[in-house]
Amino acid sequence: MGTPIRHPLIDAVSTRVVRVDSRSRVVRLSAPLADLLARRRGRRRIVLVTGESSRLTVGTRAALVHAGAAWAVRGERGDLRDGLTGTPYADLDAAGWPPSAADDADDLGDQDVAPEPAVVEDAVDTIAQLSVDLTVLHRTDHDTTLGGAVEVLSEAVGSSAPDRWGETEPLRRPWDRWVLTQSARHAAPELVRVVVEGPGLSGTLTARVTENGIEETTALTITVPVGQDVGAVDPVDAAVGRLTDALSEIARSSVPTFALVVAREGEPDRSVRAVTYPPPNPVVLLIGAPSVARLGLTVATIPVPRPVTVVGRPRLPAYVVPLGDTATSGWDALHDTLDAVGPERLAEMVSPPLLEAWEDDLDEHDLLHEGPNSRDVSGARPGVDRDTSTDSASDTDTDTDEEAPPGAP
Repeated sequence: MGTPIRHPLIDAVSTRVVRVDSRSRVVRLSAPLADLLARRRGRRRIVLVTGESSRLTVGTRAALVHAGAAWAVRGERGDLRDGLTGTPYADLDAAGWPPSAADDADDLGDQDVAPEPAVVEDAVDTIAQLSVDLTVLHRTDHDTTLGGAVEVLSEAVGSSAPDRWGETEPLRRPWDRWVLTQSARHAAPELVRVVVEGPGLSGTLTARVTENGIEETTALTITVPVGQDVGAVDPVDAAVGRLTDALSEIARSSVPTFALVVAREGEPDRSVRAVTYPPPNPVVLLIGAPSVARLGLTVATIPVPRPVTVVGRPRLPAYVVPLGDTATSGWDALHDTLDAVGPERLAEMVSPPLLEAWEDDLDEHDLLHEGPNSRDVSGARPGVDRDTSTDSASDTDTDTDEEAPPGAP
């Protein structure tokens, strides 16, 4: 059977955490890091420890979040805090999973005294960006291709397009939707998550191919271009308008379930640093035709101050809900909408695997088979799948904590 060996990225193991140290200025989703994050950790949480000057790529952050891992930042005085939330940690074990009743009470004694609040610097030299999270359902036809939503959304915001993708970073594969789709099909039924990059855009695309169809979730951050002639309209509001039109077209030609657009300030390279960014602002919510049908929604049931736009096809309406803009916070409108929909019902509907949760509705309304008389974002002809992408990581894990199987990288 052989002697198990520890994964080479692991620097220390305690009762609560698996510690991974990095001194890199930019922490990318390398193949070894992706492999480690894909392993089930049991009762130990993976904690990436960096200095204050480090920043995470979009791919690394997404993989950490999906794995339930933490990012701990060590300050100049040796203090620890969460790199994403700024929450102070008394010690590294405090970054682990919440203690269970079986944990020794003596191990928790030092945590009775809460650490002092961390002083986190404000972000500087940020630029305007739009983040889009969109989920689309497809049929499994051979001419269905993934990645169409990435192209449509990036073109709408920044007149750009993705140019490379890959499971790990640096990204070495040129953008090719057919190759991407074949990769997802070959991995079936496992989940596939890839990182996508292009001029002014970064994101992840998640896909699961099943006998019922294909789930595709796209999570993109796109730089809002400046200098375009938009008259008196703020560049962000102009970009939101173009993106809203793109979502309306996706609802007409495909089968999206939900999409949320958030305006934010971020780093020029779309990475994330352990600093305080201005609060994000939700600006648009798309409720797709399956969601409208399942929830029994009408325009009158959505309590927002601005008019809700009905998009999609006449028999399969979807709703575009305006939430906010550069002058107005959209949080109240978003909360009111979610309250009207029902948070519990919504959580049940967006829990994976989506195609199993939606199977009855898709069959009843024949949503995946009815299509318009034009090509949709899946690249298929009328009646063929639509596209979606998800910020989830690969589910191919082992059930070990600090050790990898013999021969592991």
